[in-house]
Amino acid sequence: MKISRILLATTLLAAPLSLAAQHAHKPNAAPHGHKAAGETHAHKSPHGGIVRTAGTLHIELVQHPTELHVYLLDAKEATVTPARTTGSVMLLTTANKTSTVALTPTGDHLVAKLPAETSLRTAIVNLKAGGKSLSARFEKLDAAKAAPAKAVGAAYMCPMQCEGSASDKPGSCPKCGMALVKKP
Repeated sequence: MKISRILLATTLLAAPLSLAAQHAHKPNAAPHGHKAAGETHAHKSPHGGIVRTAGTLHIELVQHPTELHVYLLDAKEATVTPARTTGSVMLLTTANKTSTVALTPTGDHLVAKLPAETSLRTAIVNLKAGGKSLSARFEKLDAAKAAPAKAVGAAYMCPMQCEGSASDKPGSCPKCGMALVKKP
């Protein structure tokens, strides 16, 4: 009976280590700084948007009042030209209405024109780039839009630098649940 308890305890202690190893990078590779496929990155986005992992690339979504800009990024956050890239964005508004908008290549990014007076909650980007299908989901966009106004006098921030985590009082990060830390 005592041996069974020891084996169970050993298994439970090793479980978090095996989960972390599932997302380990190749030996001798530079650390990348992201958690898992599709999650928000700990590093900054080059165009001020939200970055998600999509296969071997990253997708950055930048909101503008009447359109969305979608950038393809490589592992070093460099913009990849969207030559011969096609795609669309499925939109869910704060009024719970859905629509799909085509993405049009424009210079170094893709653009989706938003329907008039759209307040986004979720955007799902689907791309076909270099013969590969890429997809990324961007949620809580209505909260992310309101976050900069709250962040002005913010004294506390998530240690993982999650979007919308800035606060003027201690608490927990709304995205990852970690305790907010006082800014230096």
